[in-house]
Amino acid sequence: MNDEYSILALIHRYTDGCNRQDWPQVLATFAEDGIWDAAGKEHQGHAHIQSAMAGFLTLMDYFVQIASAPVIEIDGDRATARTTIRECGKFAGRDEALEVLGRYDDELTRSATGWLFARRRFNLYGMHRFALIAGPALG
Repeated sequence: MNDEYSILALIHRYTDGCNRQDWPQVLATFAEDGIWDAAGKEHQGHAHIQSAMAGFLTLMDYFVQIASAPVIEIDGDRATARTTIRECGKFAGRDEALEVLGRYDDELTRSATGWLFARRRFNLYGMHRFALIAGPALG
């Protein structure tokens, strides 16, 4: 498997793990001392990353991330990637939704087991909250 494909698979494993709240899968995409930087706050190490992610998701009935158009540049055992992100979710117990648009800027490192995130920095483009309204009955 070539490096670019391996990094693309890593990005998708991260997104899939986040969508299912499979923290072992998500954390396996980060180096042990990796950093997840979101909303201007750095969370370093697996325990801190999981706590921050899981804490946010307790506010939501569901939350889905879609990753698209990764651009990957490899330089030996280091790499960078940019991935456009769209996230949508529903606040727990409320008829209110959230849409987040942004980009991950990643620094990756090659480990003995493959590519890992050394740092994932989320850059917010926009965040929208809106009321959910009943649609037409299906069926």
